[in-house]
Amino acid sequence: MILFERNGIPLYIQLKEKLLEDIEKNYTPNDIIPPEGKLEKEYQVSRITVRKAIEELERENVVVKKQGKGTYVKEKTVLYDANMITSLTQRLEKQNRILTTKSKDFVKIKKIEKHFAKELLNSDTLLCMKRTRLLEGTPFALMVNYFDINKVPNLEKNFNQESLYAFIKEEYDIELYSSDETVEALAANSFQAEQLEIEVGMPLLSLKRLSYDKKGTPIEFSHLLIKASMYKHKIKLVND
Repeated sequence: MILFERNGIPLYIQLKEKLLEDIEKNYTPNDIIPPEGKLEKEYQVSRITVRKAIEELERENVVVKKQGKGTYVKEKTVLYDANMITSLTQRLEKQNRILTTKSKDFVKIKKIEKHFAKELLNSDTLLCMKRTRLLEGTPFALMVNYFDINKVPNLEKNFNQESLYAFIKEEYDIELYSSDETVEALAANSFQAEQLEIEVGMPLLSLKRLSYDKKGTPIEFSHLLIKASMYKHKIKLVND
């Protein structure tokens, strides 16, 4: 039997904190939490208290109610600060989030092959790196990075960490200074849905970025596809 303290803190807030603790310890994204009736009996509180506690968890984006199905644990949302030119790994580290690589593949795009990124990077031979990224074990993003192969020799053999930008700075003394980025919404195709473990047609956010060094030389073109349910885009605007 759970008895909450009569300490001036509303019961529904105490229950919300207890449910939050249980969710963090025992549940993963998309798990369903017990129905209101079961929570009412388990925690010895009223149905109104249970509903208000769940409403608080909804407001904090911890759970989501699905009509006729129940209450589900939401995937944690990442705040993507568009004012920074750090890698996704570096951004997430600042939010105390852990990004890992599920799969990694390198493709050489030869001189005889046509490819749009060749013109962007002023190169006739490219190295393309493709990765499927996991956020704390949950499929999160698909990443594709293109480089002039001569600027990153043996990248496919030597790359041995999660942060690509940190690696190219250490290994090749390449530091990205500025970038042009476009953002658009897309519906997941069958390949993307399979890799990210979502249904075909689910929303993705597509970020395409051309990055330059301090001299204004184009260094890298990247295409990042992120599950829209796990993502928020932050942009700082100023009045000139």
